[in-house]
Amino acid sequence: MSNITKNNPLVSIIMNCRDSQEYLPEAIDSVFAQSYTHWEIIFWDNASTDDSATIAQGYGEKVRYFRGDTAIALGQARNLAMTEAKGRYLSFLDCDDKWFPQKLQKQVELLEIRKDIDFAYSNYFRLIMPKTDSLILGLRGSQPEGDVFGRFLYEYPVNLQTVMLRMDAVNSLQQKFDVNFEVSEEYDFFMRLLFKSKALYINEALAIYRFHQNMSSQRLLDRFPLEMEDTLNKLKKMDASVVQKYAPQIKYYEAKLGYWRAKVNMERNDPVSARINMVPYKFVNLKFFLLYLVAFLPARVWKFIHHYKLQGKFH
Repeated sequence: MSNITKNNPLVSIIMNCRDSQEYLPEAIDSVFAQSYTHWEIIFWDNASTDDSATIAQGYGEKVRYFRGDTAIALGQARNLAMTEAKGRYLSFLDCDDKWFPQKLQKQVELLEIRKDIDFAYSNYFRLIMPKTDSLILGLRGSQPEGDVFGRFLYEYPVNLQTVMLRMDAVNSLQQKFDVNFEVSEEYDFFMRLLFKSKALYINEALAIYRFHQNMSSQRLLDRFPLEMEDTLNKLKKMDASVVQKYAPQIKYYEAKLGYWRAKVNMERNDPVSARINMVPYKFVNLKFFLLYLVAFLPARVWKFIHHYKLQGKFH
């Protein structure tokens, strides 16, 4: 182990599970394969009905197994799991994703040196399902570091699986995950933390993230603009200076809300409503103007252009 980590700080890894038996062994195996070995898994079984419990409990005492009797919202389940965490640092791994072996060690080493940093994230690979052999690099080029709050209002590059947090910073937040959110609870949580905390970025893929149509972000697409609007309202209330200090970023964020609403309209084959949602923001920049124009075409054309040309550019 590096001298940087000679104090051997504990990392608590939150794994929330709901009927995840298909990929669960791969996920847990990727933790046991870590070069950094001082970790615990807080495994929160959200009333699974498959063999997830048997799989998780078969790994021994380093997997601390907890189970809820009834299924609850993911944010609430994550909050409950975090109350059991004992580590100096906190990471998250969903049960259908996995890490590369150096993930924990690289982040612990950096956070032990950089005491001013509470939030570490990295690049990742996106695994497009069902094309299981299609690995796509998640991020291109350099990413924001330091005071990232304003830049993340413009564009948010963080994948949950790549994050490591300093537990002291997490505990300083009065509210952790919003239990009313279903698709954007992590963005809401991280942005409130990053309002006062600094971030660092590792330009290396340290995780593999499976992308498929059964994900909540795909199934509950109509929830996304509603929750992101709620998040913006929260952020505006965090400090009296936010609205003025971040005026350009907030204006762009509001344009993205218009786009997300239009996206929901297009999924419902309602281009008229999509255009209405885009009208106030069509002159924000060229991309928004082009999206507005495309909304005059059949919905299938808009979906095609979004999926193949603009995917990930407005999140």
